[in-house]
Amino acid sequence: MNNTFDFKRFGQVLARDWKNYFRNFGIALLVFVFLPVLLWVASLVLDVNIDADSRIPLLLCIVVEALMIAPSKVYGNANLSREGVAFAMMPATNLEKFFSMVIYCSILTPLIVGLGTLSIDSLLAMMPFGGFEGFGMTEFYNIGSAIVSFTCFYLLISSIFLFGNMVFKKRKAGNTIVWGVLIILVITIILQLFGFWKGFFYWETRGISNQNILPWLNSAFMFVVAIVFYYLTYRRIKNQKY
Repeated sequence: MNNTFDFKRFGQVLARDWKNYFRNFGIALLVFVFLPVLLWVASLVLDVNIDADSRIPLLLCIVVEALMIAPSKVYGNANLSREGVAFAMMPATNLEKFFSMVIYCSILTPLIVGLGTLSIDSLLAMMPFGGFEGFGMTEFYNIGSAIVSFTCFYLLISSIFLFGNMVFKKRKAGNTIVWGVLIILVITIILQLFGFWKGFFYWETRGISNQNILPWLNSAFMFVVAIVFYYLTYRRIKNQKY
């Protein structure tokens, strides 16, 4: 099959992956979405108050955890010798398979988990009892421009674990974390030896006259790295041998 993109064929891939997505990841999605309930029950039992500023980081971490395990849950067999034959034999191009993978793991997952946890959190904050103070939904949207940073960060996390899912055969999420930490550690040490961090922090604090540009530079960097990992994932799908 040639490497073209056909919308009708792509729709069939989306329909197939839709079933697999909720069949393999549906229960996990429910668990993630309702995790704020456990925190609310804990606040009720312990008789403590938890404001929205303290709860938002937890909700963001829940989304990150969902992004980490989504690829292995939905597409865990895609690179396996025997089980992956069905994925390889799908009547679709590698590009169509890749875009479907990105839609479900990088877009649909954070939307479902993010909006779900925020909605549950806000509903619990409306209860006349319990320890939730303030509305997570309101606090989230007050972040403003930082939403761009969160989006780029989520794309980065998702792209890394999508790539790890296509590289590792077993314990995909765990191996991705371990190797990711090791690679970051090695790069950090190398940069430290060459005095990169000293120069970077000087440039960050004094070299830029407009400090408001720093969050945008950080977001741009994460977005570029995410694009690189998405490309590597596509290449991995294209060159996968069974």
